[in-house]
Amino acid sequence: MIQSWQNAVRQKITQSFSPDLEISFPSLGNDEGAEGPLIIEAEVGGHQVHRMCIDGGSSFEILYEHCFNRLRPEIRNQMVPATTLLVGFSGEIKWPLGQTTLLVKVGDDEHSTSAWMDFMVVRSTSPFNGIIGRPWLRKMKAVPSTTHGMIKFPVMGGTLTLRSSKIIPIECAMISGPEDQPPPVNKVKEERIKVAVNPEHPEQTVMIGSDLTEKTRSKLCNLLQRSLDIFAWTPTDMTGVPRQIAEHKLNVRKGCQPVRQKKRGQAAERNVAINDEVSKLVTAGIMREVHYHDWLSNPVMVKKSDNSWRMCVDFKDLNKACPKDGYPLPEIDWKVESLCGFPFKCFLDAYKGYHQIQMAEEDEGISI
Repeated sequence: MIQSWQNAVRQKITQSFSPDLEISFPSLGNDEGAEGPLIIEAEVGGHQVHRMCIDGGSSFEILYEHCFNRLRPEIRNQMVPATTLLVGFSGEIKWPLGQTTLLVKVGDDEHSTSAWMDFMVVRSTSPFNGIIGRPWLRKMKAVPSTTHGMIKFPVMGGTLTLRSSKIIPIECAMISGPEDQPPPVNKVKEERIKVAVNPEHPEQTVMIGSDLTEKTRSKLCNLLQRSLDIFAWTPTDMTGVPRQIAEHKLNVRKGCQPVRQKKRGQAAERNVAINDEVSKLVTAGIMREVHYHDWLSNPVMVKKSDNSWRMCVDFKDLNKACPKDGYPLPEIDWKVESLCGFPFKCFLDAYKGYHQIQMAEEDEGISI
């Protein structure tokens, strides 16, 4: 899929050159035209890379991890942390492993064109080595045609035409086609059992796998019982963190106008759950009533696996007014922001660290 950088022999690229400066495509009949994706070969960072998919709908250039790992060490060392997440057409979020700037060259020694491009390195299964999107097409002034199975570039003295190989799309279809996937295996659903971890409060239970051995189950239950202080069974268990340990503050951009969302109606069942949850939080001192507020956000009710309700808050407008920091936590962003957009990841990490300090004090008898 990618040639070794030490191999000086270059594969022959299916291309042609025309002295005509105007880019045009021939007319096609009813039964004519190419099928499958538009795939080309390109020299990326000094490597001749095959199976680069031309995707005019992509706003980024993508380089998959299996291809990136085969580049020269000095090229791989140029990767820096990514500051932008990738969002798919169906809304799924993917955090890149990093980003790097590489020189992309197409053509041969006689007729070629090149440009520096920013690639997002992504860990994902794909029949392609990379995806070339709109930024590259704009810089190259390239005009692709999936119907003709070719892409044209203006070069010195004329137009360069690259044709998508007929073999590569077939190989890609063979890799990603459903007929070549292994038959599904009927997996036995793992059963879970409920275990009480606090003898004084039998209602405080956790779920563990039923396939554990008796010895492993006993060790796990002992570990959970020794770590009861890290569990929050009620809202009052989440209070008491000293401000010198953790204090959460919203970093709202200057000039952002407060947003007051319109009230959203809730079903009767959800209203009961909201009133119960608000009462618990007010009693615990986590929430308090205010009469003059600048920001107003609606509650969002999410169904739990046990058919009870979890109350979240729609803080999407508030998140837009808060700049993202340079240390993203993708796991928390996916789980929390997908539900309610609640920006408390800094508080959550500090809260975990506070409990670790407490456990260290108890185990070692030290004072921190």
